[in-house]
This record gives sequence, C-alpha cells and structure tokens, in this order.
Amino acid sequence: MTQHLFGIALVSLAAFSAGAANVSFPGVDNLTSGRVASNYVVTMDINPADIKPGRDKELIITPVLRSASGSDSIVMPTVRVSGRNRYYSHLRNNDLPAGERMLEAGTKEALSYRFETPWQAWMNQSDLDFDRSTCNCCDAPVAQGQQLIARHDYREPSLPLAPLYIALTGDSTIVIEAQGKAFVDFVVNRTELKPDYRGNRAEIDKIIKSIDVVAQDPDAIITRITIKGFASPEGSYSNNVRLAMGRTKTLKDYVADDLTRRYSNFDPSVMYTDYEPEDWDGLRRWLESNEIAHRDEILAIANDLSLEPDPRNSKIQNLYPEEYAYILAEVYPALRHSDYTIRYNIRTGIDVEHLKEMMETHPERLRPVDYYMIANTYTVGSPEYDRVMLKAARQYPGDAEAAINAANIYLAKGDLKEAEPFIARAGQSPAALYTRANLAARQGDLQRALSLLEAASAKGLDEATQAIPSVKALLDRDPVTYY
Repeated sequence: MTQHLFGIALVSLAAFSAGAANVSFPGVDNLTSGRVASNYVVTMDINPADIKPGRDKELIITPVLRSASGSDSIVMPTVRVSGRNRYYSHLRNNDLPAGERMLEAGTKEALSYRFETPWQAWMNQSDLDFDRSTCNCCDAPVAQGQQLIARHDYREPSLPLAPLYIALTGDSTIVIEAQGKAFVDFVVNRTELKPDYRGNRAEIDKIIKSIDVVAQDPDAIITRITIKGFASPEGSYSNNVRLAMGRTKTLKDYVADDLTRRYSNFDPSVMYTDYEPEDWDGLRRWLESNEIAHRDEILAIANDLSLEPDPRNSKIQNLYPEEYAYILAEVYPALRHSDYTIRYNIRTGIDVEHLKEMMETHPERLRPVDYYMIANTYTVGSPEYDRVMLKAARQYPGDAEAAINAANIYLAKGDLKEAEPFIARAGQSPAALYTRANLAARQGDLQRALSLLEAASAKGLDEATQAIPSVKALLDRDPVTYY
C-alpha cells in the first residue's frame, strides 16, 4: 500500500537534533529519520550550492519510506534542485506540482525539510530511500533509481546467550522399596504356620522369591524387610490382635530361617514385623468397588469410627445378616493377608560403564551425580550429552541443578517453550538467574535479562559478568543506520 502524505513544513532556517547525521547524498546534511514519540519524523538540510545539474536541467528528489517487505510505503513531498534556466522557467509558468518545493542549483539558499506522519507497525523495519529523477529542459523526467539513505530496525532484539551447564551434585543414597501381598492360611484361632496347609507353599514362596530377586542383585543392599499381618473383622478385636501378632511373627521367623540357610551373608536383624488386627480399610475398598445389597448402608457402618471394631462388625451382622454371610464367606478371607516390603539401597562407587547399563535398564537407581558422570563421557552439547542430562531432569523433577541443565539444552536448541517448565523449577541460584536471563534475552526482554544478569553477577557468576556488556550494547544501540 502506498500513501502520499503532504504534512510538511518547509522553512528557510531550523534547528536540528544533536543526533543528526551526514549522509552520502550530495547537498543533504544533518539528516534525522526515525520514531519520535508516536510519529515517524524525517528532517534534513538541503543545500543547493553543492548540487549542479546544469542550467537547463534539474534533479528531482522524492523521499520514500518503504517497509522491509515492500508491501507498504509512504511517498513524501518532492524537492527539485533546478539549474538557472529551469528554475526561472518554473517561476514564469507556475507549473510546479502541488506540495513540491524548488531550489535554485548552485545558490546558498539552504532548505530545512521536515516530514511527520503517525507511526505504523510496518515502520519497525523500513528504509528511507531517495527516488531520483532528472529532467532536461522541457522533457519528461527520467528516473535515475533510488538511493538508500537510512535503515530502521525498531524490533525488540533478541540475544542468545551461551548455554550454562553445571555439575549435578545430588548424591543421596537411592532407597528403593519392593512390595507384595501374600495370603497365608492358618488353622482357625491358631498362630502356628503350616507351610503345606492349603496354598501356603505358593504364598510363602512369593515372599521368598521377591527377597531373592533383591538379594541376588549385585547393586542392591537390603536394609529392611517388613512383614505386616492383617486379620479380618470377625471375632473379638482382642483375639484378632493376638492372632495378627502371632501369625506375623511365625511367618517372619520361617522366612528368616529360610534366607539364613541359603545366604551366608544374610542378616536376620533386618527383618521386622507389623500388624493390623482387623483390615477395615480393605473391607471399605471392596465395598466401594463392588455392588451388594445395602452397600451404602454397610459402608456407612464400616466408616463409623465412633463405634469400636467389635460393635461395628456386630451391627453389620445384625442389620444385614444375608449380606454379612456373603461378606464373611467371600470377602473376609481376602482380608487375612500378609503384606511385605523389601527396602534396599543401591551401591555407590560403581564404574561409569556399569552406570550406563543401569541408566538403560534401571534409571531410577542412579543418583543425579551418577547421571553427571555419564554425561561427562560425551562432548558437552552433543546429542548423547543432552539425552543423559534430560533423562536426569525427568528422573529428578525436584532437582534444581538438573532443571537448569535441561533448560539450557532447550535454550541452545532455540526451543523456548520446552525450556520454560524447567526454568520454573530451577531455583534461585546464580546459575538459575543466568538461565532466566538467557530466556529473557532470547525473548527480546533485554531489560529483564540485564537485571537478572546483574543479580547473578553480584553473586559471583563469571558467565553473567561476561554477558552484561553484550546486553547493554544492544540496549544502547541506535535503531537507525545512516548511509
């Protein structure tokens, strides 16, 4: 779109800003071009003493502001610098187009030119050109091309800072728990364990085999094995306490004896017991996920903690005898179980090649410092290095150091959207401040970037100190280049 606007003031003398530039166009001095408040303004001195087209010729200068894309432009009023004969011919014939100004070539009559128009978004990237034409005597003007006078770039500049990778120092022992559930049957009202009673052999084997998996793992150190016994709510609570405690102890002793026989280095002192006399939580979970007549009423009784366990069980039995009979036969047996937990630590000091194998098979066993050891076997910034560091950040979402490295990996790739969630959990360390500054600088928010860099520099981060001059230089840059 081309606009012809003629809001121009032409006077013989005027004061120009201190930032005026001399350009390479003969006869044009003290030119300023650019944004002033909410307007585009161009000013210049045109001195015809330095322009000598010939007595019968004239130079026609038309300033044009053009968008970088070429889709928009503004044509400004034309100035003619005419040789003596052309100059007086125009005066006699009064034939100048409206809005144009004419100067006599070779004279000392300087013209102060000013044009002003409202600023538009496309002017952020635009060029001021002089379209030049010459005219001989009474002939039609002949275009001589355009000359670039000034280039404007008012876009918010972005400044990609160098990525900052830091050491991962998290070295807390990795503690892992393996859990399971076994349904070991006991003779009614008895606590003695009969391994061959009903399906006990298979259930006991579940516990032992789970422990075997950990005991035979060269990277694992068992620190605690807990067996917790549960009884169902029928019968008296006091008797259920006795049964839960006794049955759990005999099961623990049996498992400990078996492991001691098979593993010479097994320490039975790592085995502990716990018990729940009546598994009301298990009953509640079953009722919540299964349909049965009067389910809501029975569930309300099961949730009524104002009742002691025995009256609670009796109330269900007395109010809903048919449903209770079903629960007693089909639900309560499953509430008589033994839960087991095997807690173990992962050995440290493992060689880096073994750590690489663990990363592929059991990444949860690696500490942040282990991931850092693996990453350092690759070139910083390589795909392999990035993969390890990103894996560490995802394995440890609460580790600020890992988040900083992951954020810088994405910043280096120019993927600001992916970097943001990691930056959000990077903490407030100097490296975190630098990383936030990097994001701000890449987004074009240089003032925020400078503030963050100065804060990081004040805390002693050399990378921040080194980046500050580059940011300041962009902030202080002149958005207009003159030619």
